[in-house]
Amino acid sequence: METVSDQSAFSRQTREQDEGRFVSGNIVLWVAVIAVLVGLNFASWSFCMWVFGQPEHPMNYHLLTRLKKLDPIHGFTPVTAPRGKFFSAKDLYAQVYPFSPTELHAYNGILKRYYLKNYLEQDNVTFLSGEFTVLSVQRLREGMVFPSGVVIRGRSTTFPDALVDFALPSPETPEEFDIKVGQILKIEESTTCAAVLNIERLPDSTMVFTVVPLVSRVFEFGEDARIEVKPTERIEIEPELWPISEDMESLEEKPVELSDVAQEAAGEATDAPKPVEAGKE
Repeated sequence: METVSDQSAFSRQTREQDEGRFVSGNIVLWVAVIAVLVGLNFASWSFCMWVFGQPEHPMNYHLLTRLKKLDPIHGFTPVTAPRGKFFSAKDLYAQVYPFSPTELHAYNGILKRYYLKNYLEQDNVTFLSGEFTVLSVQRLREGMVFPSGVVIRGRSTTFPDALVDFALPSPETPEEFDIKVGQILKIEESTTCAAVLNIERLPDSTMVFTVVPLVSRVFEFGEDARIEVKPTERIEIEPELWPISEDMESLEEKPVELSDVAQEAAGEATDAPKPVEAGKE
């Protein structure tokens, strides 16, 4: 018969060794589980911070709007509009000209982020003002940045290397909105508060500034060009939708009537066009 000794399977020393290995294994397992849980918690927290902190990314924006975690976009009055700096086309061009493509992409993201968050606690909005020669006017429709309204493409009268896409979102696209090419579009400062949403650098170094009025009101640009400007609660922000105008290859054409795609104008512009002021009721 086997006697119980210090080396037998039933000895106290052997049992203590087995129990020690079991406890040690459990500790390692629990440490691993806790480490995984901490990692998942950190990843979840980081993901939430990224989604809420950068709504200008299409995936984040669609997720936040679907979950109703982002306030709808709203308009302002001249009194309640956020503060910022008004740039001429030339000054804004000079400011962003040194940007690399990566820097310009990041800057555009910041411009959109402020707009999507209704400029909450922001007092450094980038505004554009000045006079622009009208090149075209197009309808806004579903699938574009704004689903309804019009967009006016113009060239700066003082700095030809700068173009503007003056987006005028509206609850309904007007049936008639006639602006003749060559007319001078005057974007006022405080009465319009045209915030810059995107800057596109073309291959020839021309820049297209996409702007939208923050002031909700009726804008008149002529007898047959009147529109109620009011921002839509949601927009489309995919990169391929910017800039908004679709006549990139025919900037010097002369479309004078509102159309789904800019049409060539019949006739020539007047020699002495009169300015039309954005925001004049």
